[in-house]
Amino acid sequence: MAYTAAMESTAVALAGATAFARAMRPDLPLVDQGLVALRRLLAEAEVPHVLVGGVAVLHHGYVRSTRDLDLLLARQDVERLAPLLARHGFERPAANRLRHLSSGVDVDLLFAGEARPRPGAPPCPSPLELGRSAREPDVVDLPGLFELKLTAGRHQDLADAVALLKGLDEERYLEAASRLRSELKPQLHRLRRDALDELALDQRSR
Repeated sequence: MAYTAAMESTAVALAGATAFARAMRPDLPLVDQGLVALRRLLAEAEVPHVLVGGVAVLHHGYVRSTRDLDLLLARQDVERLAPLLARHGFERPAANRLRHLSSGVDVDLLFAGEARPRPGAPPCPSPLELGRSAREPDVVDLPGLFELKLTAGRHQDLADAVALLKGLDEERYLEAASRLRSELKPQLHRLRRDALDELALDQRSR
């Protein structure tokens, strides 16, 4: 996937969120710089991949800071990255992690078909199985992001899902829900209800 100027909007938004967070925590890594470098590395390596995690959350409208990048790919494709790492300022300190040296950003590698960190969660899907954002095709689309968040099931993941749902009108919510796996739809519906309840409380408190 070629790196293009059209893929800069998430990096720009991330730079703003990072600058705000670094005003209080100057030790935080420069995640936006790490994202640009990672995209250039992946473009040269030409391996199938998709960006997930906090950067995808920001891309889809919930602006929050993040300390790292999450990349989904096949384990065997990491070896195609190896000879290019130093050229793009990366090292590989662990089997499931890259580090961008100048920005201090860690890239957590999620491998298709392998277990996720939370016990009992289903294995990671292939990057080829997930939809892509129309704006930046290396970022997972919103239904795919909801699927990843719901199946991961950590508190942060569910909070991200609620925050994203707050920003969706009914048409966009129904479109995203229609593309979700059937077993995940009831959980998304419950989170949507929570999101609308929180919005109503926010409006009453103003």
